[in-house]
Amino acid sequence: MSTLREELLRFIDRLRSAGVRISVAETLDAMNAVALSGIEMARMREALSATLVKDEFERPIFDELFTAFFRAPGEKREIPRRRSGDRTSVAPSSAHSPGESPDTSRSPEQAEPNRADKPRKLREERKSSTPAKEQGGEPERKAEEAGERTERAHQEPRVAGEKPAPGIEAGRIAWLREIERTPFSRYSDLEYEQARDALKPLARRYRVRLGRRLRSAKAGSIDFRRTIRASIQRGGAFSDLCFRARRPRHIDLVVLADISGSVRYSSTLMLELVAGAQAYFRRVRRFVYVDRLAEADFEDGHLVMTPALDLYARSDFGRVLGELWERRGELLNRATVLVIMGDGRNNRRPARADLLREIARMCRAVAWLIAEEPARWGTGDSAIHQYAREVSAMVPSQNLHELEKALLEVA
Repeated sequence: MSTLREELLRFIDRLRSAGVRISVAETLDAMNAVALSGIEMARMREALSATLVKDEFERPIFDELFTAFFRAPGEKREIPRRRSGDRTSVAPSSAHSPGESPDTSRSPEQAEPNRADKPRKLREERKSSTPAKEQGGEPERKAEEAGERTERAHQEPRVAGEKPAPGIEAGRIAWLREIERTPFSRYSDLEYEQARDALKPLARRYRVRLGRRLRSAKAGSIDFRRTIRASIQRGGAFSDLCFRARRPRHIDLVVLADISGSVRYSSTLMLELVAGAQAYFRRVRRFVYVDRLAEADFEDGHLVMTPALDLYARSDFGRVLGELWERRGELLNRATVLVIMGDGRNNRRPARADLLREIARMCRAVAWLIAEEPARWGTGDSAIHQYAREVSAMVPSQNLHELEKALLEVA
């Protein structure tokens, strides 16, 4: 009888055969995750998906293979197809299953009518009473049926554990990708609310990638010589990986986000991403600014500032740098990574780039995330080129996709 470890390896081989890219490190992470979560199906599914699925388009493949691989021994794999117009499934009290013939020993008066066929019969009667011109052609009919299925999927409550239709899932993935690549400069309040709806899977993916990256940095790189020597004891199988020792990284993250009118959408979304991954850092401090500094936090999904800022004030990043310099003792050290989100527009006030230079000397790194298009850098009241000379990296972050990539680079 095969063990759970062997079954998981076979399942991972199935995923690789289906095109899901899985490394040796991710296989080990999956084993450890299942050991911690247990063998209850719902928990094991989430543990395996968190460690093995890296992109959203791979999730339907994972769900299908998981259901097929770990189904109960007596459970039938094939599911009877429903017609495109049927809203209900075969009733549990039906006299026969989809693959069996009906019982002819009972009279029509004694046999219970099949409730699942009623909607189809009503539609056939309606079609027969409708002139041919009003029924429309074949393409129109298919488009209407597809629209009805999509509408039902959004309106009808979904049973726990039920997988959505492939077309709806593909549409959701395409919608997420479109939102991720929409520039912040085109955002209105509607696009911002849609981006917040799309932020949950993006934040989960960011946490998984960041956690994997920090775990590999903590363990160090693979020591091939020790790994090969250890494999000799197991007949040449690389089951035990040996790593070079490396001191774990202790990172203190300090975030400064400009919430003035020009970049408020990108800054708020960045703060939400960081808030969901703060467990991977030793200490996280979040600040927002317009013309002065205020500490930021999230309560019930809403940004809370202490003290409250005037969002219509004129931006003054030079003054903000002065306030940060006064608090350098409690905020900055050699393990601090300072992340600044802003466009560098200072209303022609003193830029105080000299203070940013001194702050950068006290920190491990200073990264500036800028959501503005490069063609507008340095135009008008922008002092971004003065700040760019003093920071470790100037990272464009014009949409959600670039923002996630930038946060992974600076972590």
